[in-house]
Amino acid sequence: MRLRAHDEDMDGDIRIVDPAETDRTEPVPGLVEQTLFQVGEYRLVLCQIDRSSAWHVREGAVYGWVRAGQGRVAYSEDQSTDLAAGDLLQVPPATSHKFVAGDTRLEVLAVVTGDSDGPERDAPAPPKSDAEPAVVGPDDLVPTVDSPNLTRETPFPDASVLLMRVEAAGGAAAGWHHHGENVYFGYAVDGPSETEYGPAGEKTARIDIGECFHVPPKLVHRDTNPTETAHTGIIWLCGGEPWVVNVEGPT
Repeated sequence: MRLRAHDEDMDGDIRIVDPAETDRTEPVPGLVEQTLFQVGEYRLVLCQIDRSSAWHVREGAVYGWVRAGQGRVAYSEDQSTDLAAGDLLQVPPATSHKFVAGDTRLEVLAVVTGDSDGPERDAPAPPKSDAEPAVVGPDDLVPTVDSPNLTRETPFPDASVLLMRVEAAGGAAAGWHHHGENVYFGYAVDGPSETEYGPAGEKTARIDIGECFHVPPKLVHRDTNPTETAHTGIIWLCGGEPWVVNVEGPT
């Protein structure tokens, strides 16, 4: 089963979106955005910067993963933090910032909160900022919530959005679980992966490399790796604890 949809018709099924099939907008000069999912106050977007975006502010926070390229995120005229593929970042709410690409296009896949109308245009560059974006490299993550046969690590364990890198060994099947009331978005870095769900575990959502997905709140499921090699996903759980509730079976 491959169900594809956008925000309004989220029901009891897992939804899958290919970023290549979504519309592009330019909410501020130099920043191209694709909204992949929007659920309540949470929006999953792919941001692309060829050179430099204009300075902009979002009402909420940004929890991102650098999908490709390298560059930096600037938060004042003379303050910035370097970015490289695989890095994870958090931009505090109401922080004026801009992205600057390096030699190649910079791509950031992110959940933004409280941002249904997109970033504010023409935000000024502050001369100095105390609201510094946090950037964590892929080798500096810390373990987080457990489920059988999955390795979950996060850069920001105390944040209200739990951003995670999840790894499953070849042939692994996670235990049955759900994520409470959290809004759950994900991205398949490599794979493919398959997620089983339904009253008897009879449904399967296959997520191929480069696709994004949404799992409804409280949907009991288990993640499986149908290949013989390990695969990795990036996950956002938006809301709060309990992040993961492990259960005995699909019902």
